[in-house]
Amino acid sequence: MRYALILLFLVLPYFSSLAQVKFLARFEVESGDFDPTFEMVPIRQGLVSFRTISNGSFNVDRVFQYFISDENLNSENIVELPVKNGFDMIGYDLEGENLFIIFQKGSSLSSEKYVLQIDLETREGKEYALNNLLEMSLSEFLVQERSVIVMGIPDTRPVVQIFNLDNKSVHTVQGIYGNDTQILQIRKRPDIASFEVVLSRKGKYREREISINSYDLEGNLLREIDIDQFGDEGQEIMDAILVSRPNYRQMMVGAFGLERRNSYQGMYALDINEFGEYEERLYTLSDFPEFYNYLDERGKLRKAKEVEKAIKKEKVPSIQDNYSIRQVIQLNDGVLLYFDHYDVVNTRGNSRNTSYSSRTLYRPFPNQGLGGGGVYNPFPTTPVSPNTLNFQLETEFTYVSAHFIWLGNEGQVIWDNATTYNNLRTNYPESFGEIALVEDEFYHAYVRDDKIVLSYLKSGEKVFEDLDFEIELIEENERISQTNYNTLRLIHWYDRYFLLTGTQKIRYQKEEGGSASRDVYFVSKVLFAGDLYEPEEKLE
Repeated sequence: MRYALILLFLVLPYFSSLAQVKFLARFEVESGDFDPTFEMVPIRQGLVSFRTISNGSFNVDRVFQYFISDENLNSENIVELPVKNGFDMIGYDLEGENLFIIFQKGSSLSSEKYVLQIDLETREGKEYALNNLLEMSLSEFLVQERSVIVMGIPDTRPVVQIFNLDNKSVHTVQGIYGNDTQILQIRKRPDIASFEVVLSRKGKYREREISINSYDLEGNLLREIDIDQFGDEGQEIMDAILVSRPNYRQMMVGAFGLERRNSYQGMYALDINEFGEYEERLYTLSDFPEFYNYLDERGKLRKAKEVEKAIKKEKVPSIQDNYSIRQVIQLNDGVLLYFDHYDVVNTRGNSRNTSYSSRTLYRPFPNQGLGGGGVYNPFPTTPVSPNTLNFQLETEFTYVSAHFIWLGNEGQVIWDNATTYNNLRTNYPESFGEIALVEDEFYHAYVRDDKIVLSYLKSGEKVFEDLDFEIELIEENERISQTNYNTLRLIHWYDRYFLLTGTQKIRYQKEEGGSASRDVYFVSKVLFAGDLYEPEEKLE
């Protein structure tokens, strides 16, 4: 009896955490060791997954594969379309019921490009050659109405061009190409048949000048908002996300600090009205009482004293390491903001991108590794960051914490909180955390090695953080023999449902007896239910 009680004591906490994550459905595609994974975009019918793959073991030519799944991952047969000789997929976008894929031949600045349009209703495809574009290294690809918007780097300066698919006209957007210019964001505005570019330039005295430009689909400048007054002397905008708000208003949020010292000081929010006039709000550590809630009690007390000491000296308390905006969730009574707090280690040169650092929030899965939100990298050993950083291969990161802020419509901080990354060290340069807000429940999740790591807040209060969950299969007669860690991705889909994808080797029992294995690419639908959590002390 004594041994049984000990076993029960050890098993109950395990079951207490199992209840929060449930694997509901799974779809598999046979996959070889070096086959690329699929990209995914949610659509009205559910989900479309696609990739390019070699047409045979020793064939350099490629085919484009895609399949459509419903909300239960019931999937159609894979459709294959030919890809022109020597071309590969480098980007994609969804416009209405049409998926647009951009292909490029080779990797030189003058490489040929073309676009494949797939009507997801009729399954019909059509190709368009992209001629007369400037020679550039592509960083962004968007499609709005019948216009392709591309952003690239011809040398060290960014340029934006618009290609009309019907009349083949090309327009180069004016006012962007220049020295020391960085594009913080490009976003589509289908409600007013335009798109917006957030620009950052170094001025006469090396200070940062921020502008928000609106263009029509022929590249004509419709409106320019200059953020010519910001903060105190020396304070500058470090990154930005621009979102639309009700009544033709806009909000731009991000981190600010002293760029010349590479010192972060907090968060800013610009409330912009329909006339382009803006109101500035700055938030520092004194406004975020739970910024250090990822630390133990002793660590929090020490940091609180440091903040108090800085305030008494009438100084702005600084945030150690990097502080970057990742995502904005819009609410009826405000916005929910997600920042990452991390350190950049073992890197050479400036860690800041000098040309582009986009967070294209119109994209359903903004955290995918697509180098700026739309450019797919078929060689993921040299990834490009979609946020503010463009790093060399030697770069490593130590992720410290994730910080969440609920900002009310009047600019008040309703609540803030933070969860730990336990000093996760990685050379993966992209934002990988996923968040979901369902009524008063908030989830933050990511993949570490072969486990899902989950944190859960209820009405802004932390219930649990950094819990590990094993990947599970649906069939009882199967087990995971091997998981390729580098292929795993966790993506928020809708409500409390997430998608986990990657490649695995699965061992299973054959009907005639004996065992066998298969190598697969898989998509799993996962449900998070944080309200089922029971603290271990209560169970004990």
